[in-house]
Amino acid sequence: MKKALRWLAVLTALPVLCLLAILLINAFDDKLNEKAAFAGESRTVSVPDAQNGYLAVLAMAVGDGANPAAYAQAWLAEARAAGREQRAEKPQEAKRSKRPMLCDAAQVSCLAEVQDKAAEIKAQLDACREDLDRYEKLIAFRAYEEVLDYPMRLDARLPSYQYVGAAQRAYLLRAALKLQEDKIDEALTDIERDMAFHRAMLAGTRTLIGKMVAAANLMRDLAFLADFLQTSTSDLKPFAARLESMLQPIAPAVLRLEQALEAEYAMIKPALKNPRASDGIGQGGLLEAIGMRYFYKPNATINAAYANFLKSVERVNLPPAALMQEHQNRVSRQHELKFWDYVDNPVGNILLRVGAPSYTQYALRLHDLDAYNRLLGLGAAIIAGDVPTESVAEFVARSDARFLDPYTGKPMLWDEKRRQLSFGASDVLAKRKFFNMEDGRVRLHM
Repeated sequence: MKKALRWLAVLTALPVLCLLAILLINAFDDKLNEKAAFAGESRTVSVPDAQNGYLAVLAMAVGDGANPAAYAQAWLAEARAAGREQRAEKPQEAKRSKRPMLCDAAQVSCLAEVQDKAAEIKAQLDACREDLDRYEKLIAFRAYEEVLDYPMRLDARLPSYQYVGAAQRAYLLRAALKLQEDKIDEALTDIERDMAFHRAMLAGTRTLIGKMVAAANLMRDLAFLADFLQTSTSDLKPFAARLESMLQPIAPAVLRLEQALEAEYAMIKPALKNPRASDGIGQGGLLEAIGMRYFYKPNATINAAYANFLKSVERVNLPPAALMQEHQNRVSRQHELKFWDYVDNPVGNILLRVGAPSYTQYALRLHDLDAYNRLLGLGAAIIAGDVPTESVAEFVARSDARFLDPYTGKPMLWDEKRRQLSFGASDVLAKRKFFNMEDGRVRLHM
């Protein structure tokens, strides 16, 4: 009987001892990694305000008849104050009349739309006149960098990029009208200016959302040009050299995501210092409070988040084909928590496990953009060289390295029967509804 009681006492004490051991292990936090502490900290903007297109992006959300510059400065002042005081921003009031839904060149042929609806479209553009004026000022900039000289937060308010996209649709639709009126030189000048700004934005942006917005807007420009290339080839021959210049290769450095991923890390880092104080992560009840108090190590979690950031950077810098394979296998290779992860800093490990995004799809979007740009550049080179149809296959096979499919490293594909140039699109691009894409393959009719 006494032996049984002793075993009962041991079995009763064992869970208590285990709990005490876990509490002891979690009572001492790690030392914060110096690089983890430094990464993502606010810094001075390298582009002067007068040259920075970021302020003009902010100004696109201004209300009708209001002062765009004053709106942008007030937006930025409030963002800085909220960042310093670690509070939510107080949005400005911006009264805007409803705009018409316009043709999106990334999904349908705007050139086809203006053929039958020119008068209706001119009336729609009239309703967007104020947006077009602001957009003209925006794309005149040749430098871009987000003003992030204040502490970033997970719940910080982002610029209203949707107004930039809406104004761009109006801008391209206006260019389509010019093409219908045979004002090719004037329309190409418009597209040239638009592409130049979005290339500058793509190169200078420091955030992931900024990178994706620039890529999407540049993709819309390319889709518009593709529409023109495959419907008006003969009209474009005098402008072929100019088109080649517009479709110059995208520099490899522009396709990298280090700065953008560092900004993502910068937004999560303050929340990891005290998750219960962050609206971005949320507040829980008593059990969550106990978990945060006794089973959460802020420094250890931030160190682990920084290590994840470095791994993400390494992953997104893989060659396009390897990156696509990584993206396809991301579920099967997803990190699983081990036994010790539930003992040492369990709350932090679970937080990072649940909130760990995969950035490969964003990197693939940039490679899709690069491939699409190469495809159109090759089309322009064919037009510039006045290559006869029977010689296109040989021309493509011997094409310059800047025109190769980045996913295969081989020449683009030429279908002589259909007179189509194409590249095998990644699964990211295949999910988008481009008007010149069939069966997951981007095509350019020549």
